[in-house]
Amino acid sequence: MTVIAHLSDPHLGPLPRFTVFELMSKRGLGAINWFRRRRRWHDMAVLDQIVADVVDEAPDAVAVTGDLTNLGLESEFLPAAAFLGRFGPPDKVAAIPGNHDAYVRRVASAPARVWGAHMSSDDGAPGFPYVRRHGLVALIGLSSAVATLPLAATGEVGRRQRDALGPLLRSLKAEGLFRIVLVHHPVAEDGTPWMRRLRDKKELRAILAAEGAELVLHGHNHEPARQSVEGADGAIPVIAVPSCSAGPFSHEPPAAYNLYVVSGEPGAWRCEAITRGLKPDGTIGETDRFTVA
Repeated sequence: MTVIAHLSDPHLGPLPRFTVFELMSKRGLGAINWFRRRRRWHDMAVLDQIVADVVDEAPDAVAVTGDLTNLGLESEFLPAAAFLGRFGPPDKVAAIPGNHDAYVRRVASAPARVWGAHMSSDDGAPGFPYVRRHGLVALIGLSSAVATLPLAATGEVGRRQRDALGPLLRSLKAEGLFRIVLVHHPVAEDGTPWMRRLRDKKELRAILAAEGAELVLHGHNHEPARQSVEGADGAIPVIAVPSCSAGPFSHEPPAAYNLYVVSGEPGAWRCEAITRGLKPDGTIGETDRFTVA
């Protein structure tokens, strides 16, 4: 049995000190949004409760699917690295960047530079896609984080990652592993607004249809979702979680994360999802349980 925890979109606060020069870009609008709304929606006390609960559950690995930062300020990346370290050593904590982590072009390299230990393969090789093997499970990390124009939050995996993904999925299937693909943006046809979409999701879905996977996990929309896409051996579940810092004053679903309990073997996999999150009484506990495979 292998247990994987998945959480996403912490949007770590408060914002560090910044200069006027740093806001002379898309960041200016993002800062206005933070001070008007997001700083009340993303509750760091709730996030602390979520982190403590994940640590108490002691999964075999933790996957964080992006948007650790808010404005992609250089000074946000080291605190985000410290956040990842709260779950354990880098070989147990896999991360991928989200669109907020690539808010402007000048910080496009920052996630890999600062969080590289959490975004590399088992052998230490950097770059996407990467692979982390944990017991029965292989985590495949993709980056859809690209800088965009103001008011846009689209993503793109890109040809280079897509070309590498097919052979990787094929080889991991030959190893007999339960393949979990991590990507920040939604992959399924889920009604995501055009300005927030994954621009090459059709191409990505074509690879999944040809090579298969057992599960796709994402964040981005700050809401739980269960969907599916076509796979080589049947439908592939595509599951999203809400922001893991959404507090009682958020207009979005409350903070939560999922635990995936994987057992069985190729052709006879079993996977149960356990959702743990913020309850009406302010505590963190189990709020849902469902069968994935």
